Amino acid sequence: MHAALHSVRHCLAALVALAASAQADPLAEMGAFSAFKGLSIEKLAGTSVKAARGPVMNFPRGLAVESCYIVRKPLAKTVELHQQWTPAKHPELKVYLHGDLPPRPALADFSKLASAPANAAVKSFLSATQKLSAGDATTFWENLLHQRAQAFLSGGLARLPACETGGEAIRPADEIARLLKDAAKVRAQFSALIDATPVGGGKGALAASPYWEMIDVEGEAAVTLGASYAKAGASTWQSVDLQYYASGGFYVLLTFQQMWPVAVGGQDATLVWRGDLISAPSLAKLHGIEKMGSSTAMMRETQKSIEALLGDIAKAP
Repeated sequence: MHAALHSVRHCLAALVALAASAQADPLAEMGAFSAFKGLSIEKLAGTSVKAARGPVMNFPRGLAVESCYIVRKPLAKTVELHQQWTPAKHPELKVYLHGDLPPRPALADFSKLASAPANAAVKSFLSATQKLSAGDATTFWENLLHQRAQAFLSGGLARLPACETGGEAIRPADEIARLLKDAAKVRAQFSALIDATPVGGGKGALAASPYWEMIDVEGEAAVTLGASYAKAGASTWQSVDLQYYASGGFYVLLTFQQMWPVAVGGQDATLVWRGDLISAPSLAKLHGIEKMGSSTAMMRETQKSIEALLGDIAKAP
């Protein structure tokens, strides 16, 4: 009896150790909720950025893509460099303006709009605005962005007005809920982070890092509002970037990231997974090969952005 009990305890201890080892394996954890299976740190470290289509969406306006890559710096430094980075200094990414916002934005926080470049995309955007508003186009957008940022930061997604289009009322909270429903594994992996932010439907307990941007959307400028949130674990780090308003191109865009410490060639490094979930009006009209083409284009743009980021990280001390 004693020998049998000892054997059972030994087996249980081995199973517990095996489970703990699996949970501690970043590639195994990433593979459990993402499109990336059977990767090795060595092979991944020898490539730039791997990209894949995300979960298939039943939501007609929804699309998901995923990326993963290795940063040859420790986790803490990788997090710091990601948080400091802005795409605005890379002209090829077509982010014309970027402005960080305080917790309680003032109208003056959007004054940089007046310094937008006088290119064709911005001129088209301002011309379209003037057809809708009799006043100055820049003043119109400063006021609108200020009002929506104030509403979101004071009460979350529920405080934002619906967008009336084609006889349908589009609400950011509903778009996000439908995206997350179709990306159930991502929703489960980031559940603690989601529940602590407005992404989960409330105001959220985590501090926001809010911002606004002017970007290019298929040849015409658009203005957007977003906020980033982060949560550190015992040996990992998660973040979500929520773009909850855009004047054109999409309704909402969620970018999730998770990072794990790994070793490459005996040196500290970081494994990064990224998932982008977007709701866009144009996607509802696409089916089959056309929708696959959209996901390919989105993967390509995401890779371009990450490669620009990695180029800047490589230059950092």
